Amino acid sequence: MATHVRATIEHSKSESGKNVVSYFDDSYAKFGRLLREQGYSGEADKLEIQVLDARTSILGLEHPETINAMKNLAATCRNLGKYIEEETLEIQVLDERTRILGVEHPDTIIAMGNLAATYRNLGKYTQAAKLEIQVQDARTRILGVEHPKTINAMGYLAATYRHQGKYTEAEKLEIHVLDARSRILGAEHPETINAMKNLAATYRNLGKYTEAEKLEIQVVDARTRIFGVEHPKTINAMGYVAATYRHQGKYTEAEKLEIQVLDTRSRILGAEHPETINAMKNLAATYRNLGKYTEAEKLEIQVVDARTRIFGVEHPKTINAMGYLAATYRHQGKYTEAEKLEIQVLDARTKILGAEHPETINAMKNLAATYRNLGKYTEAETLEIQVLDARNRILGVEHPGTINAMESLAATYRNLGKYTEAEKLEIHVLNEMTRILGAEHPVTVRAMANLALTYQHLGKYTAAEKLVIQAQQVRSRVPGAKSPYTIATMANVQQAQETQLLHERSPVHEEETSDLIQVVLNLLQTLFSIAHHHKHRHLHIPKT
Repeated sequence: MATHVRATIEHSKSESGKNVVSYFDDSYAKFGRLLREQGYSGEADKLEIQVLDARTSILGLEHPETINAMKNLAATCRNLGKYIEEETLEIQVLDERTRILGVEHPDTIIAMGNLAATYRNLGKYTQAAKLEIQVQDARTRILGVEHPKTINAMGYLAATYRHQGKYTEAEKLEIHVLDARSRILGAEHPETINAMKNLAATYRNLGKYTEAEKLEIQVVDARTRIFGVEHPKTINAMGYVAATYRHQGKYTEAEKLEIQVLDTRSRILGAEHPETINAMKNLAATYRNLGKYTEAEKLEIQVVDARTRIFGVEHPKTINAMGYLAATYRHQGKYTEAEKLEIQVLDARTKILGAEHPETINAMKNLAATYRNLGKYTEAETLEIQVLDARNRILGVEHPGTINAMESLAATYRNLGKYTEAEKLEIHVLNEMTRILGAEHPVTVRAMANLALTYQHLGKYTAAEKLVIQAQQVRSRVPGAKSPYTIATMANVQQAQETQLLHERSPVHEEETSDLIQVVLNLLQTLFSIAHHHKHRHLHIPKT
C-alpha cells in the first residue's frame, strides 16, 4: 500500500499542473493518513505539512478543512513523539471547534480527548484530568454510561488518575471499565484484556499484589494465545508480571522475565526505543533488589542518558530515571553522587507535580536518607518531618508508608541525640509492625533493635535487654529471620529505600536483615556483660 501511495504521489508531480490544487488538497490528505496508518509517520508528516500550508493559504485558518488538516498533522506528530508540536496544533483545533461547533459537538469532544492525551504524554496530568472529566461527563450525558466511547473515556481518565497517584479513584473507574468490557465485548476481546492490564497496574500501586498477579497472568496467557510469545503486547504483559513479582519480593522470578523482555525488545524494537529503555529500567530495579548494584548502575546510566536525549531533562520519565540511579548510588555508598541527583529530582517533582504528590513526598524521603548517610542530620530531620506530616494527612496514621516515615524520623532523632522523641515514634512503629506483620517478622525484629538502642541511650537497660532477648529468641526459632527479607507487603512505599540506623553511622537496609540480627546479638552480648559487671554504666554498642 505504501509503495502504491508513493508511486501515485510521484505521478501527480509529473502531471502538468492540471487541477493540481484540487488533487493536492484532497488526495494528498488521504495519502498522508494512509502512510500514517501504515506506520510511515515521517513521510506522512511531510505531506500533511504541505496540505495544512495549502489549506491555510487558500481556505483560511478557520475553515473546517484547515482545522481537519491540523488534526491529521497532530495525530502524526503524536506517532513521532513530537508532543510539543502536537500540543500547539491540538489547542488550535479545540479552540476553533469549540467556537464554531459548540462545546457539546462530537468533534469538539474528540478534540478535547486528543489534547488530554497529549497533556498526559507531556506529564501535564492536571490539565489532562480537567479535559478528561469534561469528555466523560459529555459522553455519559449524550451517549449513556455503557456506550463504548464513554467506557473508553473512563479508561483514559483512570490512566491519568494513576499518573497523579489517585489510585483509589483509578481503581473505581477501572473496575467499571473491566466489568463493562467483559460483558459487552467478551473476556477474550483485546480491549477487555487491556482493561485487565490497567486494573492490575492500579492494584499494584495500591499494594494489592495478589489481585494484580492474578489479572496479569490472565493477560499474559491471553496475549500469548492470541498474538504469540514475541508480540510486543505479550512482552509488555510479561514485564507487568515481573513488576508485580518484584513488589512481592520474588526477585529471581522477576529477573528471569525481565531479561527475556529486554532481549526481545532490543532485538525487535532497537536499543533506543522507549520500550527498550523501560525494560532496562525494570531489570535495573530487580538487580538493585538482588544486591547486583554494579549491573543496576550500568543500566540506569543508559536509561538516564537515553531519556534525557529523547524526552528532555525535566520530563517525568527522565526525573524518575535519575531517582532510580540515585537509589543505586546510595546502596553503593556513593552518597555525594546520590545527593546531587536527588536534589534535582525533588526540585523537578515539586515544580511539576506539586508538594503533596506521592512522588514528591517519596523524593523528600530519599533525599533525607542520603542526608542521613552524609551526616547532615538537621537537613534530614527537616525533610522527614514534612514526609511524616504529609503521609499522616494523606495516607493516615496506620498506613505502612506513614509507619515507615516514623521509623526514618526516629533514626534521625537518635542521631541528633533526641532520644525521647525517637522513643515515642519507635514504640508506635514496633506496635504497628507487630500488629500488621507479626512479632516474628524480620522487619518487626528490626523495630525491636531500633527501640532497644534508644532505650540504652535513655538508660532504660532492663527494657532494652528484654527486647534483645525477644529478638534473639525469634532468630533461633524462625529460620526466615536469618535471611535477607524485603517487606513486599508494605504497599510499595518501601521499595528502593534506605532503612533506619541501628548504629548512628551504620545504615542497615531492609535487604540486610541478617546484618541487623548480628547487631542484635552484639547488643545482647553487651547487655549480658554489663548486667554482670557494670550494670549502671552507659551501654556501648560494638560495630559489626
